[in-house]
Amino acid sequence: MNEVVFKTLKEKDFIVKNFLFKVAIDLKLTLQETILLIYFMNQEVPTLNIENITLNTYLSEEEIMEAFTKLISINLITMDVVKKEDGTREEVISLDNIIRYVTTDITKKHTQVEKENLFDVFEREFGRPLSTMEFEIINEWLNSGYTKELIIEALRESIYNGYRSLKSISSQLQFWREKGYKNKADITKNLKQEAESSILSELYDIGYNWLEDEQ
Repeated sequence: MNEVVFKTLKEKDFIVKNFLFKVAIDLKLTLQETILLIYFMNQEVPTLNIENITLNTYLSEEEIMEAFTKLISINLITMDVVKKEDGTREEVISLDNIIRYVTTDITKKHTQVEKENLFDVFEREFGRPLSTMEFEIINEWLNSGYTKELIIEALRESIYNGYRSLKSISSQLQFWREKGYKNKADITKNLKQEAESSILSELYDIGYNWLEDEQ
């Protein structure tokens, strides 16, 4: 008996991914639901094998089914039917939605950080805190598809022209949108083309006048 217990205690432990704690807290998962998720994530091919789950997690069949039903109902896990090598089909548990949940959360945080950094740039350039209305207007720009890069370029262009107002920046953004500019590279490319066109025009005018003088 002691030998069996000793071998059991030496068996490999489950690995718990850090993000599972966040998922459990955010979604208010019960201990049983969290344990079941940990079990599934440690299986190469997770399936609803009640006997094996009970053996490894010490959850009762009733607790397993209750936790499983809840995880399915909130769409955190799904059931997929896959075809095995021998031609038979097997129901496996997909954990993709857990990864999507975490990825979406990270993306939202990154977007929030970008917004906060953008507001910092405006306050630094304006030399004062932004008003509530100004925060809303900048958010509207972001939500309407203007990139952080383009907004900052419009801010710099406005300041270069002697204006420190969102109205001026908004006009600049609208002008660039009508021109089809989506980023700083588009603006730089256009400025370069305009400069080259201007030089060629001046050279043409000089050449034309020189011919007239020759006559």
